[in-house]
Amino acid sequence: MRHNQFIKIALSIILGLVCIAAHADDKTVIRIKYVNPTTRSIVEDVPEATLQRDVLSVSFDDSGMYSLYIEDNFGVTVYTSALPANGMKYDYDLSGIGEGLFRLVLSGPSGEYEGYFTIH
Repeated sequence: MRHNQFIKIALSIILGLVCIAAHADDKTVIRIKYVNPTTRSIVEDVPEATLQRDVLSVSFDDSGMYSLYIEDNFGVTVYTSALPANGMKYDYDLSGIGEGLFRLVLSGPSGEYEGYFTIH
């Protein structure tokens, strides 16, 4: 009887580790849109952003410096940084902002961009 319990526990642990390993490489693509309430023009070059666990990766093929900030679902800014818009990918550690729904905002020379994401 104890042998069967041991096997069940061992299988549960192995399956749990497999699930964790399978999700470790999952990346969430954050859809970013241009925010401009005065015009309806289409902007083709928008920043690209992905979230993998607690690491936000952002790149933008533009020129100039952008302010990057993240707001929680109450509109409170919980993270701020800078993004050089030079086509390179930059990583931001978001492990300190907690869980929930967040708004990513990039503001700079060509306007303001936003995207929404969740951290579990």
